[in-house]
Amino acid sequence: MNNVVEYEAGVLVDLVASGDSTRINMFMDSMGMPYDVQDKLISELMALDSINQDQVAEILENNTMHSLSSHLTF
Repeated sequence: MNNVVEYEAGVLVDLVASGDSTRINMFMDSMGMPYDVQDKLISELMALDSINQDQVAEILENNTMHSLSSHLTF
């Protein structure tokens, strides 16, 4: 997992805990995330019983292109 995903996951955990859906969408917009992916991620995040950074990072990697850079080797 890369530092960008860890940062984004941390911010999303805080935003979900605050319950401010507008700020969640605005942050995902700033990430360059398409709206259909945003909706899917928000649904997955809200379905969690308890939310933590590791769970959110895993969800992000499974649903976005972030995981690509983690698998590249030079």
